[in-house]
Amino acid sequence: MLALTALLIAILAFLASSTLLIDYTATDDLGSFGTCQLEGADGDKVQCPGSDNTAFIRPETVNGKSSLHFHREADYRRAEVKGKGTWEEGKTYYCGFQFLLANVHEHLAIFQWKNGESDEHSNQNIIFNLQFTENSPTRLSLGYTAPGGNDYNTIWTDSSDFSTTTPHSIVLAWSTASGSTNKVQLWLDGASVFEKNGLSLWTGDAYPKWGIYRGEQGDHDAGGGDGSSVFDLYLYRVQVSDESLEEVEEAGGVSGNGAVNFAVLPAGTGGATGVQEGLVTKTRAAKKGKKTATMEAEDDDNDND
Repeated sequence: MLALTALLIAILAFLASSTLLIDYTATDDLGSFGTCQLEGADGDKVQCPGSDNTAFIRPETVNGKSSLHFHREADYRRAEVKGKGTWEEGKTYYCGFQFLLANVHEHLAIFQWKNGESDEHSNQNIIFNLQFTENSPTRLSLGYTAPGGNDYNTIWTDSSDFSTTTPHSIVLAWSTASGSTNKVQLWLDGASVFEKNGLSLWTGDAYPKWGIYRGEQGDHDAGGGDGSSVFDLYLYRVQVSDESLEEVEEAGGVSGNGAVNFAVLPAGTGGATGVQEGLVTKTRAAKKGKKTATMEAEDDDNDND
């Protein structure tokens, strides 16, 4: 009896100490995750969760696995969920999620840290995102927009083509101090693949979005008639914390022992810490004894609004 009581106390203490901002599984109500957003190619809003099979966000069981299914055909540009809650200055956010993406295409974004301000920071529309670029349309990239000119740059590109037949896990961690003193770090499929500091990641109002955005017509396409602009993303698990990497390791597939120190760096500190210039020092390829990945510094035109 005493042992059972002690166990219950431990469980209650654990639940009380949990600081997860989002803790979503595909069987949960969508409201526990965020707000559904659907848009046509011209930006016209579509009633969520979608009334036909051309664009929708809805729970489905596929191959025996529960998922939140994001679907979008070529006449649409957005099927996303805007994360619930209030996002603040002076925090470090840890975001882990598991998903399967059935098709990739240039300018398709699957995650955005989005600017909500409409005045002085309006040019920093997408602060950073995960997308597939024109230069590397089959490889996942991390892009960043510096304030003041909508100058979007690709700051990391994976060394391998993205698999559209297997689930993936991602963790993003970033800080939100004012000014250019912030850091972003990325884990892909359990391995730390990139980190960079000296970034401006807080505009006064920002929020995360998951799903499938743009990519409906790339620079080299006539209009997506070959089916390459029909997208399906199956989201299985999302966890977001402002406390620790350990709290999102279930969704992100990483160990909290790999947590990085997000101490605020001096203004003007640039480059990627823990990374040789131009080389990621720890990648999935390096774990397998293969050549390390190169970081591409592309000056892409950002197609994401």
